[in-house]
Amino acid sequence: MAASTYFKPTNFPHGVTSQGTPVLTETAANEPFEVAGAVDAGGTVTAKTDTAPVAGGAAGVLMSSVANFGIFYGTGAPTISAAQGSLYLRRDGTGVGDRAYINTNGTTGWTAITTVA
Repeated sequence: MAASTYFKPTNFPHGVTSQGTPVLTETAANEPFEVAGAVDAGGTVTAKTDTAPVAGGAAGVLMSSVANFGIFYGTGAPTISAAQGSLYLRRDGTGVGDRAYINTNGTTGWTAITTVA
């Protein structure tokens, strides 16, 4: 399938509806696409379903113009570099002190967020 680009508010493939003036580019059927602008999915948004959690972390959802800022996920304590304030969700966390982390220094510094049992 050839690349498709969509402009203005519209209903895109995959059930995504846009708000504002986004641009969506899809490279091929069932391939990832990017949207510039706000998106209202009107339901569940599924991301990275073809990627198993990796040791130390992987990017799940990146947001804003700040490089590498977003929500990361993985197994084991985070070792991935991310922007300060990013979140890491640990798939194999077993206690109140190892399920979620926040990046504290803009590189590989992560502090555990204490969660409720």
